[in-house]
Amino acid sequence: MTDQYDVIVVGAGYGGVTAAAMCAKAAKRVLLVEKGNQAGGKAQTIRRGGYAYEMWPVLSLPAADSRFHELVDALGIADDAPLIVPEGDRAIELKYLGADGEWRSYIGPSKQAEDPLALDRLESTFGVAPDEVEKMVAMVGQVFTLSEDELDSLDDTGMLGWMRSFGVPDPVIAYMSGMLNLVFVAPVDRIPVSEGVRTLRQLFLGGGGRYHAGGYGRVAELAAAYVEEHGGRFLTKTRVERIIVEGGRAVGIATEAGEFRAPIVISNAGIQPTILKLVGAEHVPSDYAQRVEALEPGLGMVGIRYFLDSRVLDTGMILAFSDQSWWDTDRYEAALRGEWPDVPLVFAAVTTEYDPSLAPEGHQIVLVGLLGSPDPKSALNDEAIARGEKAIAEIWPDIPEHLVRREIYTAASVSNLTRDSVVAGQGGECIGLSQVIGQCGRSKPDARTPLPGLFLTGTDAGGFGCGTHQAVESGLNVATMVLQDLEAEALV
Repeated sequence: MTDQYDVIVVGAGYGGVTAAAMCAKAAKRVLLVEKGNQAGGKAQTIRRGGYAYEMWPVLSLPAADSRFHELVDALGIADDAPLIVPEGDRAIELKYLGADGEWRSYIGPSKQAEDPLALDRLESTFGVAPDEVEKMVAMVGQVFTLSEDELDSLDDTGMLGWMRSFGVPDPVIAYMSGMLNLVFVAPVDRIPVSEGVRTLRQLFLGGGGRYHAGGYGRVAELAAAYVEEHGGRFLTKTRVERIIVEGGRAVGIATEAGEFRAPIVISNAGIQPTILKLVGAEHVPSDYAQRVEALEPGLGMVGIRYFLDSRVLDTGMILAFSDQSWWDTDRYEAALRGEWPDVPLVFAAVTTEYDPSLAPEGHQIVLVGLLGSPDPKSALNDEAIARGEKAIAEIWPDIPEHLVRREIYTAASVSNLTRDSVVAGQGGECIGLSQVIGQCGRSKPDARTPLPGLFLTGTDAGGFGCGTHQAVESGLNVATMVLQDLEAEALV
């Protein structure tokens, strides 16, 4: 088999498999290369000991009418990996620790905008007065009415200050900030309004908590298989050593299995590992290399995977928090100094509530995520896990007596599995490049790099929004760019 391809894609995370599959659909010969055992990247589904599960809680938004729906329809794989949109009045649960020390719960549907009892539930859960609820309504109204031009002008305005400008009470700030922390895994004061509001719009209209039958990574596996079924090749356990640059452009990759050539290389390995390690700063303009090196990674997510012998929890997506749990820059820096809130922000995905076949009959999988540092060596992450387990014992005291297995994951686990650490303090980020002011909207890195023939896909370039949804959007957008370039070259 020849080593010449039309397109080479480095990394089989959701951005990579999307771009690869869409290029294969257009009859391009595609090579997809992955250093791990399977497709899915940070959202891959692990199958071990009778359970199928993700590394951490992976639930996405929007739940309905997403770019994932567009992808599976385009590839004809919708029936093979149904996208599960939570339905009914018990789709999500908020557990709020009030100032009185009592935990109160809000349980409702995924689409809060369609819940006639939403305001009553929020009022009773957070203990806020009707006039304060009206302030929240005014803020949500702005989410829907700000124009695209108005949003673009808010690239440099942080979400925390914007929310506080409406005078909403602290419990509502805690709820919104905790949610934004988990959507972007970034300090809420530095998430730009342009990015935050556009994503909240998707959440309020499409709901949250989408999962995939057979495991969240199942769609990625099918997309990678699609590449092979349409004349391409999917290499696993193959680490890319470098991107080959000749004549001032990317022309292929060098791996332990040999060299492979293509006029287009798409990297899903992250902008910093791609430019600083695989390409080399000497092959791009110096100011571009300097900017890439200075880019800030997102925060990390650490936590615990619980495998239980009984159905202990009865909602699929749970967020537990107090007024102190959410992180802005000051609170994150305080945690780095060892100064912690009363309870950390706790996010749980109970994936067997979506698909019981992921576990032995009657068993339950609970994936818990906690905010942490992207630095694989940070002591903050061990402390986050310890404090998280203390909170979990208080919130869900029945978990220990039904425990079959317990697994800890850290920022080091993430870095080892998916993203090389090439800059100090980087590698264990939950999503990728931090979605903060100066790195989002009009300031987001371009998917088309200064090196001809080299594109970036995934969460670092080419899309916006929440995690894997952003990655799929990037993959779709980058595939369109690449196919246009290939068509233009064919006409020359």
